[in-house]
Amino acid sequence: MAVEIKGLDSLMHKLDRMGGNVLDALERATKQTSLAAQADARHNAPVDTGNLKQSISTEHERSREAATSTVYTNVEYALYQEMGTVKMAAHPYMMPALNANKSTFEQLARKELETAIKRTAGGG
Repeated sequence: MAVEIKGLDSLMHKLDRMGGNVLDALERATKQTSLAAQADARHNAPVDTGNLKQSISTEHERSREAATSTVYTNVEYALYQEMGTVKMAAHPYMMPALNANKSTFEQLARKELETAIKRTAGGG
């Protein structure tokens, strides 16, 4: 799920003009958000053996242009739990967790950019 946030452009441009690192700030927000989504997905996951719940993980990657985080599970029956089947009702756990944390990313990104601007300007 990709998230695009309107209104952060001005903060990003301001930090960039000041010589700060926009990608560092966004990477911190991305990591924090994915950990919150992971916790929510684990909380929401249906439990029989606990295997699905424990398998929900995060992965972080950074390139020169982007910082991404992924919340995932590699359990073979995870999709059936999330979406259901003809014979089994859905037990969504991942999408509700990701949707619940969209605003978390926006808040953290704004906070991290503002903190980086202050740090770059010598105010903290």
